[in-house]
Amino acid sequence: MNTAIQLKDICRQYQLGSTEVRALNKIDLEIDQGEFVALVGPSGSGKSTLLNLLGGLDTPTRGEVNVRSLALHQATEKELTIHRRHNVGFIFQTFNLIPTLTALENVALPLMLSGVQRTEREVRAEELLARVGLTHRLDHRPTEMSGGEQQRAAIARALVNDPKIILADEPTGNLDTNTGSEVMDLLRDLNQEREVTLIIVTHDPEVAAYADRIIHLRDGEVINIETTNQKPENSVHQNSKISKSMISLKEGISFRDLSRTAIENLRRRPVRNILTAAGVLIGIVTLVAMVSFGVGVQNEVNRNFQAIGLENVFVSPAFPEDENVFDPFSITEPEQPLTPEIAAQFKEMPDVQSVTPILNLPSNIEISLSYNGFSAPIRLSGGFGNDQRGPGGPDFLTPPEMLAGSPLGEGDSEGLILLDDIADQIIEELNLTNKDLINEQATLIVRLPRGETKEFPTTIRGVRQGPGSRRVDLGTIERTAIKAWWYGRPDTLTTDGYDMLIVRATDENSVENVVDIANEMNLEAQSLGAILELANRVLTILQVLLGSVGALALLVATLGVANTMMMAIYERTKEIGILKAIGATNQEVRRMFTADAVLLGLIGGFVGVILGTLLGRLVDWAGHQYLASEGVTGIGQMSIVPPWLAIGALIFAGFIGVIGGIYPATRAARLDPVEALRHE
Repeated sequence: MNTAIQLKDICRQYQLGSTEVRALNKIDLEIDQGEFVALVGPSGSGKSTLLNLLGGLDTPTRGEVNVRSLALHQATEKELTIHRRHNVGFIFQTFNLIPTLTALENVALPLMLSGVQRTEREVRAEELLARVGLTHRLDHRPTEMSGGEQQRAAIARALVNDPKIILADEPTGNLDTNTGSEVMDLLRDLNQEREVTLIIVTHDPEVAAYADRIIHLRDGEVINIETTNQKPENSVHQNSKISKSMISLKEGISFRDLSRTAIENLRRRPVRNILTAAGVLIGIVTLVAMVSFGVGVQNEVNRNFQAIGLENVFVSPAFPEDENVFDPFSITEPEQPLTPEIAAQFKEMPDVQSVTPILNLPSNIEISLSYNGFSAPIRLSGGFGNDQRGPGGPDFLTPPEMLAGSPLGEGDSEGLILLDDIADQIIEELNLTNKDLINEQATLIVRLPRGETKEFPTTIRGVRQGPGSRRVDLGTIERTAIKAWWYGRPDTLTTDGYDMLIVRATDENSVENVVDIANEMNLEAQSLGAILELANRVLTILQVLLGSVGALALLVATLGVANTMMMAIYERTKEIGILKAIGATNQEVRRMFTADAVLLGLIGGFVGVILGTLLGRLVDWAGHQYLASEGVTGIGQMSIVPPWLAIGALIFAGFIGVIGGIYPATRAARLDPVEALRHE
């Protein structure tokens, strides 16, 4: 017969504190292919250690271990894993079935680690379970089976990859006499039918009697080898051959099986895993909700800027830096006033479509409106005397919603626009409608701080919606007259000029030319496009700041993921040993635990994106309700979750899972399989 196993001068020593323990000493042994060998001896004689060396779970301190032409004593981790996966099948005294898997799944597990498709491995596992008499237990978990049934399932698992060597450690140690005999008969039959090399460790002489040879060990040395000559000529199961279906063994667990396994693992401790995922969820909700508002505000600003027109250029006078611009009773002299002549020069430019002057009035001015016996104090909206061209007021962002009449147009405007609050007061007191007010004459009464008053006639041009109480839009003509009287300077436009000119270019390509000409005239000019670019930069920074709050919450969630995975390692230490014994590589163990952590993160991320979106929409709705109650309308959706934000949040959540799981997964991969199998 061919030699399957050859041991030369094998020694194995362990260091327990300061004490050196010699488990094996100068073992020389040869075992032929298809031979049935029993290792017997008292506890501590080195039987299990020898079995671990043959299975590639341990390496000798000295000597050579050659199994089927593979030198295990100098094999790499990858070669040892391949050896356990394809050459060896383990049968343990305590069965070592994974309790969360069914009998069918336990038996098919080695094939899953080899990358065999699910249908193929289930057919193979079902065939072996039928061979060991467990057809009725396919979907039962280990806790639902007797000891004998569990050992039969363990035998089927050991055979599923068609190994050439079976290593059984006390296969009948936890079984009663009858069940033990059935298991040994089954092992003997399998040894005969499949020509598999069978090596068992036992204390029971009756079990050892099944073997072709009995190797007696004591104190780590072979003291006797006994030949039994008990090999049966005919087996009762000799005709029930197991069909050896061709299995395409690929290296490595597939992504689909990795994902399915991760889902099953997370179902083991649902409450703990839900709480861990909730930490990620809270971070993602915070991230998505906050950034969505940044995106919504940015979109709304862009929309309104586009609606107004990016061809607008805001031209302002330059002021000396040492002037006291905060004195309400003084006029700051500009270096170059924006006179009507300058406004006319801009109008004559071929690249200019229109010029609208803006004139501010003092913030402490007292103005009252008098119309047909109605009198009430009023305030000027936006401070620009224009309903849609001046930056800084609410009407700058949205076109006015006229209830009656027409808005103040571009250029030098004249007249008065009533906002709905003051208009409603007039209508209620005088029993009129909005249309009744159009083109009606009214009077503005202005009061100086020292008590003098003056009346200025005006015409009501329209009524529009808008925020605030007792507000009106006032034309440039009226503002000019009021300012000239207020400061006592009839030539105020010639000497002081306008506060701003809104120059509308013919198109966006002409904006730069208008800006250059304004600069040549010693004026300050800024295009709406430049303002929009600056606003976008500020809003982008705002989004980053808002997102950082959610990122901090996610970093805290990382600790929760890491803690959960560390607990999982302690709970699944023996399972890790089982996985390595049946052929899982360190990398595959690492991938399994990392997949669990990533799945935790992705679950929290997915739910977090949904809840963050809903939270943003809820706050957005509440905000719109409040603004509507204050008379602010025309504001678009302020919470927007674009695809990049949702996808980015999911990627970030998965990344948090990787960060939180990488250290625990690495620790799991580094566990010694022998020590892990001893863990309870």
